[in-house]
Amino acid sequence: MISDPGLAASAIQEGLAAAQRGDAEAALQAWRRARQLDPADQGTVLRLGDLLIRIGRYADADAALAEGTPNPAIARRRAVCALAFGNFADAERFARHATHDPDEGIYARQFLASVLIQRGDVQGAREQLALAKAADPAFETAYTDDLFAANYDPAITGAALKDLYADWAKRFCPPEVPLAALAIGGRRLKVAYVSPDLRRHSLRHFISPVFAHHDRAKIEVHAYALSGTPDAEAQALRKRVDVWHDCQALDDDGLAAKARQDGIDVAVDLAGHTAGAKLKAFARRLAPVQVTWLGYGGTTGVDAMDWYLGDAHMAPPGSEEAFTERVWRLDRAPFAFDSPSDMPAVSPLPAQAKGHVTFGSFSRLVRINDAVIAAWAAILAQVPGSRLMLNALPFVDGTVRADYAARFARHGIAADRLDLVYTSPQPATWAAYGQIDVALDPFPHNGGVTSFEALWMGVPMVSLRARPPLGRYGECLLSALQLDDFRVDTVDAYIARAADAARDLPMLAALRGALRPRMAASELCDGKGLAAALDAAYLAMFNARAASSSGSV
Repeated sequence: MISDPGLAASAIQEGLAAAQRGDAEAALQAWRRARQLDPADQGTVLRLGDLLIRIGRYADADAALAEGTPNPAIARRRAVCALAFGNFADAERFARHATHDPDEGIYARQFLASVLIQRGDVQGAREQLALAKAADPAFETAYTDDLFAANYDPAITGAALKDLYADWAKRFCPPEVPLAALAIGGRRLKVAYVSPDLRRHSLRHFISPVFAHHDRAKIEVHAYALSGTPDAEAQALRKRVDVWHDCQALDDDGLAAKARQDGIDVAVDLAGHTAGAKLKAFARRLAPVQVTWLGYGGTTGVDAMDWYLGDAHMAPPGSEEAFTERVWRLDRAPFAFDSPSDMPAVSPLPAQAKGHVTFGSFSRLVRINDAVIAAWAAILAQVPGSRLMLNALPFVDGTVRADYAARFARHGIAADRLDLVYTSPQPATWAAYGQIDVALDPFPHNGGVTSFEALWMGVPMVSLRARPPLGRYGECLLSALQLDDFRVDTVDAYIARAADAARDLPMLAALRGALRPRMAASELCDGKGLAAALDAAYLAMFNARAASSSGSV
């Protein structure tokens, strides 16, 4: 085809119009035609790459970008494609290439930080995010990503974390609009759960039993779903609430206006600072009483969020300085686990067949810092012949496996004692617990859902009480199961307890067979009990607000 920039410009406009009306295929066809008509136009390369990335066609996007002249803009986008392929080394290399570009730099640093976080390099990620924040103090994504990374920083205190969250809220949240709390009288309390994860997501295994067991004589349950097209799991959750609201199209102000129009009394945030959350709407105020619970382990930083709901393990007395919210402690675990129906049966103790003990962690690598690796290496050193299985997505990349092998080698642990794997889909991960004898909980930020899964699969877990509140999931779970000797206060005790457990195979075998029924009978699976505790908490919170002298917030 003969080069014709004029016709190319027309094709570009045609593609822009198609993209605006949501016709991705027509836009792609027009821009590919423009590319042929004007091969020198790098803007069309970027348009093709951006659209293909947006619709999840990463291989096509990378191929289109590779045809362009290498530059920082193309490099940043190729980094996105590389990460989608599980190629962490190339993702890091491409992102670093763009970090010093005046136009692409801050976005490249933010993306590089996300790659480093997934690899477990929290300090490196926070350094990149600090540079991005300094370059553009209005770049909110860099701030929110730094909040996430800081949760896993072993050097930061709970009080310092709170300051980071409060700074984010001061910079980016709208001002609060007061809302009066009117006495309930004879009506039911309207409680709205707000989340982007009321769908196929691990949250459903914890919120479903609560939805099912709220006392409908006292509580009218609303679900504000912020996700996209409802899937089968969303439809199942929908049947367990009184009113389901599809709110994904609403912005922050629209959500706040809707909740006020619906007359919500208590709004419950289930997402914190995770993707798709609506904390800025909570900052404006959705309801007279606002609570953060379940989906995020720490403070929100939002002044208008009234309560953090936990217990004495997740938020022990004295940890109030870690919250901008007031702390409401239930007298029981603030979780109830409804195990997935397709989780496999508990397997026999693998050490009895293999002749050696296998320790393991299936947590994200962001939790595995240098102190954790040193402790795990010490455990392996104390238990000759033992192995360690780590199961996480980045291990699909050989460079990541080599990096972690080198980190253990510095402590004298050879690579042949490590199983660095990634299992997928989820049933394969559950089955992989059949290869683990003892789970090792990272610190200071303990595992979350993976801890519930390990215990349900009969695998006892050694956990260190560390920085509250984000470091106390293990403490909470083990206390509820009366496994007090598996929760410890020092790193030395952590190493010793894991090693002692490995030397007592009869104990491990007996516990493995008893752990699932014990958990099923405990408060960790008592949705009815948790719902009753929440009913009482919400009513008490609201009545206290309504009875306050001001009558408003």
